[in-house]
Amino acid sequence: MRFNFGFFMREALKNIRTNFLMSITAATTTFICILVLGVGLLVSSHVEGIVGSVQQDVNIEWYLPSDMNQEEIDEMENRIGGFPEVANVSYTSEEQALTRFQETFSDNPEVYQDIGEGVLPASLEIQLNEASQADAVADRLESEGAAPGELNYPQQTIERLDAATGYMIWGLYGATALFLVSSVLLISNSIRLSIFARRNEIEVMKLVGASDGFVRTPFVFEGLLQSIVGATLAALVVVWLNLLFVDWSQSALPYMPVASGAVNTLFILFALIIVGAAIGVVGSFVSVTRFLRI
Repeated sequence: MRFNFGFFMREALKNIRTNFLMSITAATTTFICILVLGVGLLVSSHVEGIVGSVQQDVNIEWYLPSDMNQEEIDEMENRIGGFPEVANVSYTSEEQALTRFQETFSDNPEVYQDIGEGVLPASLEIQLNEASQADAVADRLESEGAAPGELNYPQQTIERLDAATGYMIWGLYGATALFLVSSVLLISNSIRLSIFARRNEIEVMKLVGASDGFVRTPFVFEGLLQSIVGATLAALVVVWLNLLFVDWSQSALPYMPVASGAVNTLFILFALIIVGAAIGVVGSFVSVTRFLRI
């Protein structure tokens, strides 16, 4: 028998109308599954973008002890400037640190109004030739007398960011896996109800020579339609959430390097829809195949 797309689509829509409530439930579960997966992809993409941006401009800041005199500071500055990994070393006094802090938070003077001179330490800002050399230079600074708590550089931020977001991303992916299984089972049960309601018709079709593929196709279309509806809505919500987050971060987090180009929204849109379609096809195919074996 030839492939008749119009016939299969009409049969699938008739099955959805017959089990409308179950179809809505299956589509909703698919929506939640794809939404959680999409949020996980957004978090992962933005974290990678932030980490990449931070790595492009790696400096090490050494907060100097208060008992270090200017002669010792000059000597240390010259010594560190001779490191082959170091491009430049600049000294920031306590007064300069306070001025810089006030300029940074000029829009919120209440942040620094109670901060006086001597609160912010003097520091050496060490610019590196390559970001990958941060750990090696930090080790050399510790051998020169710097305490680990006195050193601040993006590699530490990157490691903390990776550690904090890694658990969250895996949690989102774990939740996605659970919802994925639930979606497949719900779509499978929805298809099973459709099969049960039309079991006599299917038996007649088999008696007159209909192939397993001809019997199976309308139900696969049914599961595909259910999942595509849920997945498409979820993918659009994910793209919308990404736009909202980028706009919000640019005003609320001006010092956080969140870029709109960190997420390929078109790729994520199609990828989520394809994953959702696969959920529907797998769930319906498994259900119909079990029935045909009976």
